[in-house]
Amino acid sequence: KRFGTDKFTTTFHQKPLVTHMLEIARKISPELLIVVSEEEQAAKIKPLVKNVRVVSDPDGSVKSALNGALTAFEYTSTQYTLLLPVDAPFAQPELLKVLIRLSPGHGAVVPIWPSGYIEPIHSVYLAEHAYSKGLEIIESGQYRMSDLLKQIQHVLYVSTETLKQFDSELETFTNLNTQKDLKMA
Repeated sequence: KRFGTDKFTTTFHQKPLVTHMLEIARKISPELLIVVSEEEQAAKIKPLVKNVRVVSDPDGSVKSALNGALTAFEYTSTQYTLLLPVDAPFAQPELLKVLIRLSPGHGAVVPIWPSGYIEPIHSVYLAEHAYSKGLEIIESGQYRMSDLLKQIQHVLYVSTETLKQFDSELETFTNLNTQKDLKMA
């Protein structure tokens, strides 16, 4: 809503945002999955992302990051799943690889700012565990990623200050949430 149009297809530096994110994701893993909130979006995005699986949130589900994450956890073919937003074209693969390397033995690996603000969409999750806990959260009427993280066991929070050694300006966490953000970038 804040952006005013589908972010997936919005052009940034002569390419759709989704293309930027796929280029970043391919540097991390050969297993890629794109989650959209509705079939109409899936139809728009499929021509742009050949050879990448596109899945939609369940019909009638509340549009939220948590529902998108649950769809990713449901359809993933990997034990651990790295979530990435479509609007972070400056994400640094080396930083994201560190989060993945830290994931064994944890229910989630989540960057956290000194202020306490967390980055739950730039995080790695033990997919099956996060999926089962997420279903419980949604059944209770909650839809925030922070609600999920409160229920996941063995969450490792990694300071963004520590992560600066892999992305000195922490550009990984720069999201293009509005048209103004896009123009500034």
